[in-house]
Amino acid sequence: MSKISEILTKLGQTERSGFGFGARAANLKIPVILVGALIDRPADAKGLGTDLFILTSGSGGAAQKTPVDGSDLWGVSISGGSTKDIDAAVEAGADFIVVDGESAPGAAFRDDETGKGFVVGENVSEDRAKAIDAGPWDFLTLDASNMKLPLSVGAILDIQEELAKYSSHIFLRMSEVPDKANLELLRDIGISAFIYDGKSITKSDLKGLRADIDKLEPKKQKSSGGAMLPRQGDFNAQEVDIDDHGHDDDEDWE
Repeated sequence: MSKISEILTKLGQTERSGFGFGARAANLKIPVILVGALIDRPADAKGLGTDLFILTSGSGGAAQKTPVDGSDLWGVSISGGSTKDIDAAVEAGADFIVVDGESAPGAAFRDDETGKGFVVGENVSEDRAKAIDAGPWDFLTLDASNMKLPLSVGAILDIQEELAKYSSHIFLRMSEVPDKANLELLRDIGISAFIYDGKSITKSDLKGLRADIDKLEPKKQKSSGGAMLPRQGDFNAQEVDIDDHGHDDDEDWE
């Protein structure tokens, strides 16, 4: 399993590390929402302090092959290139591949533990959305760079309309930094990560965003308890039971 896949399955959880006699146990809290940065060169990651980095594609859309030193979680974006380019990136330590365009080589579907992401384009047909959802993706990226904050009801419904098409984790390509109230809304909608352009966002904005996310608790699950109105099928079942019991009673009285 890739690192990105494992982390996505544990969003909002706290892991306890440190085992054995005399070992110090430590609690590691995985954020409810991850923060990632798109960077053009490995050196651009310095000081950004995000959870993950995505190296933009190189010449001809090929995967870059230079590792992002000092990062525990990084991947490469591809829109072209060859199988050899992908192999070289994975060998260099890339944990995941982000397919940005359908012209990328089919080797992106590689059957191994490499994480896989896909950038969903605009105006995707219903059939294409079904095909995307059937793919081997750990996450899908939606472009929300034009989304204005604070969120309106319409904007929330727009996002939910897109999310309803897919079952993978959803990353949002963002340009603005949400405040606490909008962070909670995006958490409740089901967003797993924000992706920013490393050239555009400031280090102070990223630091503040990470701090706000660290204070964010997982979404509260609605209680399933309480009174429930019976469904139509339940009424029918009750009517059958009543008729049967009534028939039995008649026979007993006879």
